[in-house]
Amino acid sequence: MAGDKKVYEKAIRTGLNFAWEGKWDQAADAYKQALAEMPDDPIVHSHLGLAYLELGRYESALRTYIQASRLAPDDPAALARIAEIHERLDQSHSAAGAYFSVSEVYRRQRSWTQAIQALQKAVQLDPNHMPARLSLAEIYAELDQPQRAIKEYLNLARVLQRQGQMEKALEQCRLALELDPRNLEARALGEALQSGEAVTIAEPPAPLSEEGASPVDMARDKALEELAGIPFEDAAVDEAADITTLEPEAVEGVVPAKPSLSRPQIDALIAQAIDFQTRGLLDEAIACYTKVIDAGVDRPAAHFNLGLLYQQRLRLEHAISEFDQSVRHTPYALGSHFALGECYKALGRVDDALEHFVQVLKIVDLGTVQREQADDLIQLYDALADSYIAKGDRAKALEFTNSLVEFLSSKGWEDKAREARHRIDSLADVGVTMSLAEVLAAPKADTILSSVTLSQEYVKRGALTAATEVCYQAIESAPTYLPLHLRLAEIFVEDGRVEDAVSKYQAVAELYLVREEPRLATGVYKRMLRLTPLDVVARSRLIDLLISSGEIDQALEQYLALADAYYQLAQVDKALEKYNEAMRLVMRSSDETAWQMRLLRKMGDIQMRRADWRAAIAIYRRIATLAPDDERARLHLIDLSYKLGGDKEADKVVKAMLQDFRVQDQDERALALLQEAVRLYPQQMALRARMARAYIDVGMREEAIAELDMLGELQLDAGLREQAMATVRLIISLGPKNVDAYQHLLSQI
Repeated sequence: MAGDKKVYEKAIRTGLNFAWEGKWDQAADAYKQALAEMPDDPIVHSHLGLAYLELGRYESALRTYIQASRLAPDDPAALARIAEIHERLDQSHSAAGAYFSVSEVYRRQRSWTQAIQALQKAVQLDPNHMPARLSLAEIYAELDQPQRAIKEYLNLARVLQRQGQMEKALEQCRLALELDPRNLEARALGEALQSGEAVTIAEPPAPLSEEGASPVDMARDKALEELAGIPFEDAAVDEAADITTLEPEAVEGVVPAKPSLSRPQIDALIAQAIDFQTRGLLDEAIACYTKVIDAGVDRPAAHFNLGLLYQQRLRLEHAISEFDQSVRHTPYALGSHFALGECYKALGRVDDALEHFVQVLKIVDLGTVQREQADDLIQLYDALADSYIAKGDRAKALEFTNSLVEFLSSKGWEDKAREARHRIDSLADVGVTMSLAEVLAAPKADTILSSVTLSQEYVKRGALTAATEVCYQAIESAPTYLPLHLRLAEIFVEDGRVEDAVSKYQAVAELYLVREEPRLATGVYKRMLRLTPLDVVARSRLIDLLISSGEIDQALEQYLALADAYYQLAQVDKALEKYNEAMRLVMRSSDETAWQMRLLRKMGDIQMRRADWRAAIAIYRRIATLAPDDERARLHLIDLSYKLGGDKEADKVVKAMLQDFRVQDQDERALALLQEAVRLYPQQMALRARMARAYIDVGMREEAIAELDMLGELQLDAGLREQAMATVRLIISLGPKNVDAYQHLLSQI
């Protein structure tokens, strides 16, 4: 049972003060005093555990943290301390177990990074901790990181192999192969386990290409690795071998031709094709790959390599045909699009080349952005090729494709793409995504990105003049690259040159519109309006852009801001006009009723402030119709009815509201509404009468008597003797404590 709360709280404060001063003995004593009052508080147990830990009393600390963990099983902090203590005591196995428990908590919370870190620590302390390795593999598989998952499954298989648990080890190999059926390491280890051989499986050979090779080189290496693994795949090896796993998918109504080669012959042909290709014997390799595909090995890897060989032999139409087969498969999409772009470019078909090069950049760029940016980026790239084609600027299209080929053929292009994305995002407005294509399409892209980084560094140091000079120099080299102008505007803002910044933003927005890039113009107007929120012209243009792009909810938000700007500028009629314009747009919004309510409330507030009661009451009637439960609107209706001098009308409103609440069995809400109405209009006898009746209905006798007492006084003051007598009789019927006084009052009346 809980003890004295004040003693408990004082002890906690005392303990924390001692802990802050490093007086751990006194802190521990204070925490023990707190626990004497509240023994089931896990936080105090954790405080006490830390005190013991700082004092070097590890066994006591361990017991205390174990108790804290029992009391708060979903808190990983105590478990982490338990693991730390076991480490200090050189109890590696126990520490690993504690870290595994930490990971389980994080896993339930879907905090994957923390779960993985805890599991890695567990495996580091105890390489044979099988639950930790299995959990790591499962998490990696769930996070769609198959290669890491495979590595953990194979590590677990080796642990089980050393323990003599061959069946369980083999099961881990099967799990790894489910993620990647062509994984040579998993297949070889599985075969070794099945045969009972005690072998050490070597790591797979390194790729043929250097790091940073072009997408084509990377895809070629993957294709060679995949094809080299085919002989290891499960299949019968007799003369009538079943190689259905290597055949194309069946097409309805078409009977696939039976391969004329046996499995050993196909394996030999594949090995020969790879050998010829790596030795540069193009014609011989083409002949082998053609036979392999004709025999039923309809793999994207085989088509991709054959396409490369045709491309090297300048048999471009044949190459395109093969790449069209491989481009549909994700592992080869990037390399195939790049190769198709090169083939079409060599044939002079610039538009076709451009479409494939844009797809290359789209795939690369999507790999560098946050998930929330992906949809915007996809739309950008889908429109990019069409934009070049529509403009019919062949020279510009060639310039773009040349920039792309140069970039993706440079050493370390993947790291460059990530770095470029980081810098681009620093240029882009919050909520506006820019594409890597916008940088590569600009001349001297490296200069641009370097200038951006340098100017940002100068701004951080407060060297705004230097930052401005760097931006001007970059603009001289690439005057048409508008993000640089936006960067300059931001420096102006930092320097307090708001008018210069606004002028620059205005110019950039207009240029984006001339270029038919309304999405980017929208982002610029948003930036500008942060500086000049009362610029009604700019906000009106932004609204038009949002409506034309179908962003109706955003347009409505801007309408609210525009109307508010007009109101602040004392143009009240203009504000109401904008609210009415927005009302005509709500039917295209995501939630028509919600938007109507927001707009009507704004309009109602304005009419109330300008004391236009009739306009206001019409608005609040609309609100009450849309949302019968809106008590604020109901109160406004009562208030406005009284303001317009219609006591009877107001009473009708109150009566209708009370009836609604009664139907819904919501007496408490009815009371709350009446109490607020009486507070606003204490002299209204009809309200007092209804308030008293409501109290009587819910059994609040004393409150009802008090309300009737006030009502009686109002009636007497108004000369309504008959009504006052009726009120006093009702009070007497309720049995008040001073009933004699009320009877005397009745006789006097």
